[in-house]
Amino acid sequence: LEYCGAAPPSVDPSGKLTGAWGECMSSAVVFEITHEDWDQDPDYAEQGPGGQVISYAEQCGYGAWANILETAEQSVHQEMEGAESDPFAFLRGHSKNGKTWKEYCCNLVPLCDANGFVTGAWGDCITAAVIFEHQNPGWDRLPMYEDGPAGQALHFLCECGFGEYEEALARTEEATHMAIDSGGRVPVHAQIYQPILGAIEAVRVDELPPQMTGKKKALLIGCNYSGSSAELNGCINDVEAWHSLLLEVYGFDERDVVVLRDDEVGPLRRPTLQNMRAAMQWLVSAAQPGDVLFCQFSGHGTQLRCRTGEECDGKDEALCPCDFQETGYLVDDEIFDVLVQPLMSGVKLTIILDCCHSGTAVDLPFIWRAEQDGWEEVPSVHSAGDVQMFSGCEDCQVSMDVTRHGRAGGAMTQSLTQAIREDPDRQYPQLLERLHEILEQRGMEQRPQLTSSQCFEAGLKTFNLCEGAVSNRNPILEVTFQGGAKPTEMKVVFLLLSLVSDAMHVLIFPPLIPRCMTPLMYSCEVHARFGG
Repeated sequence: LEYCGAAPPSVDPSGKLTGAWGECMSSAVVFEITHEDWDQDPDYAEQGPGGQVISYAEQCGYGAWANILETAEQSVHQEMEGAESDPFAFLRGHSKNGKTWKEYCCNLVPLCDANGFVTGAWGDCITAAVIFEHQNPGWDRLPMYEDGPAGQALHFLCECGFGEYEEALARTEEATHMAIDSGGRVPVHAQIYQPILGAIEAVRVDELPPQMTGKKKALLIGCNYSGSSAELNGCINDVEAWHSLLLEVYGFDERDVVVLRDDEVGPLRRPTLQNMRAAMQWLVSAAQPGDVLFCQFSGHGTQLRCRTGEECDGKDEALCPCDFQETGYLVDDEIFDVLVQPLMSGVKLTIILDCCHSGTAVDLPFIWRAEQDGWEEVPSVHSAGDVQMFSGCEDCQVSMDVTRHGRAGGAMTQSLTQAIREDPDRQYPQLLERLHEILEQRGMEQRPQLTSSQCFEAGLKTFNLCEGAVSNRNPILEVTFQGGAKPTEMKVVFLLLSLVSDAMHVLIFPPLIPRCMTPLMYSCEVHARFGG
């Protein structure tokens, strides 16, 4: 319920239902086919699983999508009934980052834990396959699953050249079956997000800028963590500040803005890890060149030990959902894979992260250096979309929660929205300079960063959320981590200094609260867990 309800349904350019609602409707149809007597169950007899999905969408306020959902249900039934044996049928389902299992796993070397179980992408895949088999005991009625979902995952592992891990994956499958049968904890439970790897030539490079389509979508997220020892005061106010700016200055339509805030009573609009993932996938779904996207997060940021080896400093930056103590964090690799990697050339996305340790929290390859009056390329990932991110601070710094004129908010958000309202037509470097100036005038030490997916001529480009999309300039879309430290090195001394700074701010300036979760406050190892 939470996975779908966070954002409205979306369709691709062909009109096909995609995202969380598409997955939900497919699951409903599979349930009907694999449970022959479902219509005898009083829980389903009146509407059926597919009908319940449509009814739930209407309850969520998405009644305008009812016809599309009905069409999707009919289409899935036709596809299932006419399907033939397909060795990769289960792999065409979607993982938590929105990619199909086939797309996600094909280039990733399996990871194994100390017990010999497979973790990471392949561990998530085999776990999902086993859960599918248990939820749909009549899966063998579907001709495309001739070898079984888990069997297809094992077969695909070998097809990808990772046959040496087949025994370990089979052991993981067996242990998962046993855990589910006994009601115990599945072996793949730790939150280890394995980033997508690979390199391809860009289809489009150095083309003329796209015509803006006028289509705009926004996602606003605020977490105050009320009632917890991690409580903040201004994150909900940040959401309201950006919401009014989008509508008043940039002409966004209220219907195209999804808001997740943790003062909501019901589960549908709360920024849980599940809801944040679903809403981010909604934001980028079906985006076309000339479309405008906006994503904002205010809350706690943290750093975790990187377990997959691709971070030069050994740390992942991460966002803390409102339920992070139960479900874990949203790490930078996953943020990139969900928000940035899917975008086509000419799709414009602006990201605002007002939280601690956020300087490179989206892993974009170009950092604006005012002292050099230009971009510095750093070890990161190249992509096709036009993405800029304003962080609350550098990786080694904290972003402050402040109170001004009786109203709490993020120091960065208050300063940036002020700078935009003062003059919405500043060039990118001038806007960043004005942001730093306001923060310095208010006694803030944090230094927001501007990072980008494209190396455009920032000094000649006016900042505007809705105009001036840049076409792709990266000929190769690839991972370029080569080792060595990031430009802002995360030495232990910097972390200790930031902790001391946090403590001093809290002791001397009570209205200032750092927006960070450090290992001294919560153990990253203990809480990096999957929900359920």
